[in-house]
Amino acid sequence: MIYKTIAAISTPLGPGGIGIIRISGPGAYAILKRLFVRKRHSSKRANSDIFAGHFSSHLVYYGYVIESDTRNIIDEVLAIYMKGPKSFTREDVVEIHSHSGFVVLDRILSAVVDAGANLSGPGEFTKRAFLNGRIDITQAEAIIDLINAPCETAAQMASCQVAGGVREAVNNIIGTVTALQAKCEAFIEFSEAGENERDLFDVQGAVRKSVLPKLSSLIQRQKETAIFREGILLAIAGAPNVGKSSLLNKLVERETAIVSEFPGTTRDVVREYISINGVPVVVCDTAGIHDTKDPVECIGIAKARDQINRSDIVLVVLEATRSINRFEEKLIAETLNKKTTVVINKDDIADDCAISEIEKRLKTIRHIRVSAKLGTGIAELKDLIFKELVSGQNIVNGESVTPNLRQRKILEKAKQEIQRFNFAVETEQSLEFMSGMLNNVLQILEEISGNRNKEDLYNHIFDQFCIGK
Repeated sequence: MIYKTIAAISTPLGPGGIGIIRISGPGAYAILKRLFVRKRHSSKRANSDIFAGHFSSHLVYYGYVIESDTRNIIDEVLAIYMKGPKSFTREDVVEIHSHSGFVVLDRILSAVVDAGANLSGPGEFTKRAFLNGRIDITQAEAIIDLINAPCETAAQMASCQVAGGVREAVNNIIGTVTALQAKCEAFIEFSEAGENERDLFDVQGAVRKSVLPKLSSLIQRQKETAIFREGILLAIAGAPNVGKSSLLNKLVERETAIVSEFPGTTRDVVREYISINGVPVVVCDTAGIHDTKDPVECIGIAKARDQINRSDIVLVVLEATRSINRFEEKLIAETLNKKTTVVINKDDIADDCAISEIEKRLKTIRHIRVSAKLGTGIAELKDLIFKELVSGQNIVNGESVTPNLRQRKILEKAKQEIQRFNFAVETEQSLEFMSGMLNNVLQILEEISGNRNKEDLYNHIFDQFCIGK
């Protein structure tokens, strides 16, 4: 398949050591020969007699990139030519490695475009890799996940899928269903009437023992690993001046929120990212909840309540120096439907009577004593948060086959169709009808790897990439 030649800056813009211009398409080699000269002269202008020359594939060349009309040197660079199909896109690909900086990269890209390339769109290089058979759609999605991975575990999972983990698992199921459908077709064509029932129950048994468990396993893995891809929201809530901002600073291990002895310092939601045992967590410090007529504080409290409602985990912070007030009691009651932990802060100056009363009133509600000022109890609090994150889940190895949400929904559709097939067997539907149901399962599963042409789906996936990838 022949496309136009495309080019883009493939590295983030801004000052840095190295920037990369990527070119792909039938004109990539000609553009390289036109714009690149090997370092043979110290002159600021390149002589025409050194334009010509052969570039071997997958070797690094040292020299200059120049403006083709003026022959002025733009930058000292490394150039790599990768002859198709031995490249990411399976086309001729050129990479120019220059010094990073917006002006330098923009000048090189402009020279490449002037030499005949077109500016690429988002994800166009990866889309070509897919359309040329270099990767399937599951691997393209995994590349997005790898780029956007919020933690090491998510990156490991994405790397496994880039290598084709999901594709191989789904192809294994497709192979089994294809064989079972072939049996159904054979029964229709060749079996005697009395043999159909026994043979069909053999197929149903294979579906129950092999296909359904594999589908269920993949679906469950996506659910169990979603927290590593998507992360969770954790809200720190409580009355003013109980140490919420100090607790945030200790959790993220840096001074990110303003801490003051005056109540009401935090009026907006402050969000910070941390990783707890490999799970990405967005910690949200909220305004103190109390009775006030100050319009600005009222806005902050409304935002705090909204954040609490949207969070997966809530830390309700109390003071170890006094008893619980009515706002705190109400807040605890309102958040019991979530994964809530009561954090009794300021344990370094705790009042024994107050602690005794607090613990009596909390009874079976999960709670922990900490000192955000001294840092005591923070490690234990993080362990408690992690246990809450993974409660009821089996944490899989990062190298396991883990579908994404789109793929899980397709697997669920296939599972429903398999369950309908089982019902059809039990209610003695026709063999032709049941063979058609297995064919439906195959068509559904092929949506995962992109074997069925769905242009809207492809556009949606590749539009998520940045330009240059």
